[in-house]
Amino acid sequence: MNRKKIATRSYKVMLATIWAWVHVTIILGQTTSQANFYSTKVVFQDSLEVSLYSPTMFRVRISHLEGAKFPTQYDIPFAIGKTTPWNAVPYTTSEDGNTFRIKTGKIILQIAKRGLSWTVWSVDGKRKIYPSDGPAYGMFKDGYTFFDNASALNEANKNSRFAHWFYHPATQRYTDIYLEEDALEDLYFIFGPSYEEIYAQYNTLVGPEPLLPRKGYGFFQTQHLACDGTQQQLLDVARQFREKNIPLDNLIIDFEWGDGCDGRKETTWGKSLAWAPNYTTPFTPEEMIRKLKDLHIAVMLIHHSAPDFKNRKHQGWTETVYDEAIWNSAYKQKLDMGIVGTWQDTRINDITDSYIWNLTGQHQPGKRVMFLGCRKTVALNPWDFRYSVAPTENMIGARRYPFHWTEDASSSWNELRFQLKATNNTFGPLSGYTYLSSDGVAASWRAQARWNQFTALSAVARSHNPKPWSGDIDVFDFTNKIRITGRDTITAVKKIEKTQTQTAEASIRKYLQLRYRLLPYIYSYAHITYQTGMPIVRPMLLAFPNDYICSSDAWPYQYMLGNELLVAPVYGDFKTMEIYLPQGYDWIDYNTHEVFRNGGVITYNVDDIHTLPLFIRSGAIIPTRQATEWIDPAVPDQITFEIFPTDTLSSFTLYEDDGVSTKYQQGEVARTVVTCERNKTSGKTAVRIGAVEGHYAGSSSAARIYSITWNGILNQPKVFYRGKAIPEEGKKPMAKTPVTWTRNKTGDALIIQLMKRAEEELEVVIE
Repeated sequence: MNRKKIATRSYKVMLATIWAWVHVTIILGQTTSQANFYSTKVVFQDSLEVSLYSPTMFRVRISHLEGAKFPTQYDIPFAIGKTTPWNAVPYTTSEDGNTFRIKTGKIILQIAKRGLSWTVWSVDGKRKIYPSDGPAYGMFKDGYTFFDNASALNEANKNSRFAHWFYHPATQRYTDIYLEEDALEDLYFIFGPSYEEIYAQYNTLVGPEPLLPRKGYGFFQTQHLACDGTQQQLLDVARQFREKNIPLDNLIIDFEWGDGCDGRKETTWGKSLAWAPNYTTPFTPEEMIRKLKDLHIAVMLIHHSAPDFKNRKHQGWTETVYDEAIWNSAYKQKLDMGIVGTWQDTRINDITDSYIWNLTGQHQPGKRVMFLGCRKTVALNPWDFRYSVAPTENMIGARRYPFHWTEDASSSWNELRFQLKATNNTFGPLSGYTYLSSDGVAASWRAQARWNQFTALSAVARSHNPKPWSGDIDVFDFTNKIRITGRDTITAVKKIEKTQTQTAEASIRKYLQLRYRLLPYIYSYAHITYQTGMPIVRPMLLAFPNDYICSSDAWPYQYMLGNELLVAPVYGDFKTMEIYLPQGYDWIDYNTHEVFRNGGVITYNVDDIHTLPLFIRSGAIIPTRQATEWIDPAVPDQITFEIFPTDTLSSFTLYEDDGVSTKYQQGEVARTVVTCERNKTSGKTAVRIGAVEGHYAGSSSAARIYSITWNGILNQPKVFYRGKAIPEEGKKPMAKTPVTWTRNKTGDALIIQLMKRAEEELEVVIE
């Protein structure tokens, strides 16, 4: 029998294996300075170290370094976003002739002394958790996730799987400390077993996805005119958005701004850091940006170039690389002109992305960063047909620098279907990425309409089409303009744009206007994403893990937007399609108001190209705002709570902040809880708007008007405030009350208006 040795170690006894340092960090916008220990560590066999971050989350590190095996400067690689100390994790260790064991209050880690392979068991030692044979969904498998520096569950990746770049506490960067070789093998494990628990731990370890500026939750139009583009064309398109009443907040100017064009002549992309002549007349670039700002449109530029900073190694394709000081200076000049950020269209560039993200934030301290990076995942590339169905060019830590795109996609219905699943299921939320967008350049106007519909109701909405309302575009001409190989032989053929008799314009307008009305709802879930890691868009298996029909990801082309809205985008040229409404709930058709009792599989008519299947879960409380075509953070939203009552208690927490600064990271956020509860005995339902908790710069304690839309009313409704019946507006003399109400035009909803101060709680009762 092997002799077993068991030792229980307290946190103080572990001082020899836990490194101490003085933290000076601005992570999450908060400055701290303290002497402390980073994490609970256990070292075996000199070259094997286990870092315990929580009772269910750890790292196994194998060192191949000469000399000191675990130097303190290598403790936080790029995969880790938390740079402040972890709480101590109580544990016990034991070993026999073959195995090391670490036992926490939740799991047992067993490591083989030969080969150093390892397994994870339940705390009673009876059930093996890892490895397992169950199916993988994104980064999830059987209640756990397992990842290295590049990707989860050994997914294909062009990056090194192991540590290269490390966090430097003095500079707060990941680019200053570098290992040339894979001398440290890091493998991470998180056990939930629920999705929520895994996301919460992942969010803490890897780092949360920061909020975009509030305007970043509006629409992004990527203006791609190649070297035919001019300043006047850009301004004309911006004005057309306003004339057509299509909401728009952000214009990204593609390489014609100067990045890859010298007037009408195409050059190597990134060859110039100066504006092209076509974008300096008739106005200066500053004047052009100011004119767009007067239209409430922010400007981003694309870059196919990057600064050659220290340790910028193994960074893949970047067309042009500049001296660090030269690139930084030119970029800062553009920021000073008024651009809000960059689309960094360079590949395998997580370190480059993080460098430029930080550079942007440091140049405008306290402001949120607008930044777009690449997370390559496409079915077919439009010009060289590379097959890439996995995000092969990102590392785990890239989620800290949103948002991302999936690379140049082809224009077919098949690509639309792939991109829908990629962005809102497998390679987006199920892989830890909330803010993932696709190009949306469809060949037909019908596909263009459908692509824009799901884009409008995703976490981030972006188009890469010269004019998203255009009809059947010349895809060959479009892809020809962005071809790299043989660009010197390309002859552009100028074509007169024909008047479109069939166009996606009405559909694009309809669903972007809906997105803008839903901004308070989407933005509240953005706060939840930041705090908990749970994404804004939730695949069906994530939203309904206990529903066996959803649990196997059998419905990957539909998803929940938050907890209350089910979106079922049309991903083919169909007349009808099947949709699954999870059972146990009633679902209200957003388009027709038809109620589907207790859910189930339905066949839905999608013949009308302007109809996106959209369903509201019974009991939903959905905050909406006034209809606008842009977002102005300085203008308070006029909030309406859309309520779809049920027999159970329902609630929603509205999050509000200043929309532009990083102060939300220090808690400068206002929260308002709204509840709806029906008394089955009396038949009365109480709607309560709670006192506002917290504040932010610009928030006010002055009285504010809220509206409540109560859907599905009885024939003769009554509204009570403080026990007193309130007459319908216009029917009787108005009582002295902060509450008024009337019916909507169709008579199937109540419109209740109330006025309350921030510190007050107000309740109305509907009978």
